[in-house]
Formats: sequence, C-alpha cells, structure tokens
Amino acid sequence: MLQNFIICVNAVVPSAIYLIVGIALKLFHVVTEDEVKRFTHITFVALYPFLMFDNLYGKNIGENMNWSLILYALAFLAFQISSSWLFVCKTQPDNYNRGAMIQALWRSNIVLMGLPIAVNLLGKGNVTSVAVVLMVVVPLYNVVAVVIFERFRGGKVNVKHLLKGVFTNPLIVGGIVACIVMGLRITVPTTLYNTIVSLSDATTPIAMILLGASLRIDGIKSDRAKLAVCVIGKLVIFPALGILGAVLLGFRGVDLVAITLMTATPTALASFAMASSMGGNGELAGEAVVFSTILACFTMPVWLFILMNGGYF
Repeated sequence: MLQNFIICVNAVVPSAIYLIVGIALKLFHVVTEDEVKRFTHITFVALYPFLMFDNLYGKNIGENMNWSLILYALAFLAFQISSSWLFVCKTQPDNYNRGAMIQALWRSNIVLMGLPIAVNLLGKGNVTSVAVVLMVVVPLYNVVAVVIFERFRGGKVNVKHLLKGVFTNPLIVGGIVACIVMGLRITVPTTLYNTIVSLSDATTPIAMILLGASLRIDGIKSDRAKLAVCVIGKLVIFPALGILGAVLLGFRGVDLVAITLMTATPTALASFAMASSMGGNGELAGEAVVFSTILACFTMPVWLFILMNGGYF
C-alpha cells in the first residue's frame, strides 16, 4: 500500500517542482508578467504540436481509438457542463460570476498537468489513450467556454471563428499531422524524429514553469464561498462522480487513468484569460486556477492511489 502511494506521489512531484520554480521566478522578478504571457504563447504554438505528434506517432490509432472511452469522456463532459450551468444559475443571480464559476467547475488543465502525470505514472509509450481523449475534449473546452460567456454577456456566437479556432489549435494540428503520417505509412527519418522527441520532452518543463510563473498568489479578493464551490467541485465532486462512473462501466488501466486526469486535474489556466476578456469575473477565475492548481498537487495523488491500490490500473 505504501509503495503504491509513493508511486502516485512521485507521478505528481515533478509537476509540483516545475510550478515552484515558476513561482520563484515570478517572485524574484526574473520574468515579468508580459514575458510570461509571450513565452506561454510561444510554447503553445511552437512546442505543443510536437508533444501531440510524439504521443501519437508510431501507435496504431485504430486500436487505440477506444470509442467507448471517447463517448464516456464526451458524455461526462456534457454532464459536467450542464450540471454546473444549472447549479450556478440557480445559486448565483449575477451573470458576472456565472460564466467564471461554470467554467472553473469543468474546464480541466489536462494538457499541462494531466498528460505529464500520465507519462510519469505509466511511461511515455503507454499514454496514447490519454492523448486521444485530450485531442477530443480540449477543442470542446474552447468552444463551450466561448458559448457560455457570450450567453451571459448577451452576445452572439461566431461559428466561423469557433471552427477556425478548433482546427488551428496546435494540439489538433499535431494530432492531425500524426494521423496523416501514419495513414500514409510515412516513416519519419531518425534524425528528424529525434528532434521531434527532444522538442516534445522540452514542452512539459517549460509549460509547467510558465504556469507557475502565471499564478497570481496573493490574498483572496473574491467571495470565499464562490471560490470554495469552484475548487471543491473541480477537485473532489466531479472527479468522484467521473471516476465512479468509469469504474462501474468497466474502464481499467490507461483508459481509467485518462478519465481520472480529465476530471481531477485543476482548472485550466486559459479560463482566467477567457473570463477576463469576455466580461466575466476574471478575478474569481484566476483565483480558481491558483487554488485548484496548488491543491491538485495533493488531491491527484490521492485519487491515483485509491485506484492503484484497488487494482484498477
């Protein structure tokens, strides 16, 4: 039992260390807020396609495309969004808070924290299911978030703009290229592939350090009750429901890890920018990111330990 717990903790420790490094860089003024934003954008555009390509290339996508897993991930995401929407609209009269809270409850940081933890836990060549789930749900995160905020500020959704955002997302680009290369049975030259692997390996440390530098750690300025709802719902309630449903439906191994990381990872960093730019409570969204990210370093090992100790993976 202790050995299982140590394995689960060790899977999360690297991410926690990267966060601490990023926080320290910000505290000691090594990087400015503008520099962090610029480097984060560069990392997203220049490195994320290689990360996704590396996690899919060489795998039999047909065999790893577990449609029951994808359908469950989509169904549970729909449940998260709809139940969050209903609960928040019933308890919060102010549209200014509604969008930020709804988004904080379901939008997971599976890219920055989920995939690296899966690699640490299962090994680099064994996380294709996680990458596939990530490739399916992440574009929906952006689309649904825009719809939610437009709804609460009385705007209209630009469908053309949404579709463009989906198909130009670096993660989707990397995944599509990997599928095309494998579909055409193209063998990537060793020198080129080694370069892709190096860029992929660099993505997680850089992205996590930048995430740490992006966190604004100061006093709580938002309503603590609203913040508590967001954090508890994101890290405890939805993971419990999502994992329980997956177990009851028979998901095991890497498939169950994929669902766990989709539901138990903290609120995505992008939710802060989305709320701030679309008329929502950016302050509450930012604090939800900060506190869920910090607390997830403690809650995620617990979820993984429960499943590993129960023999589910």
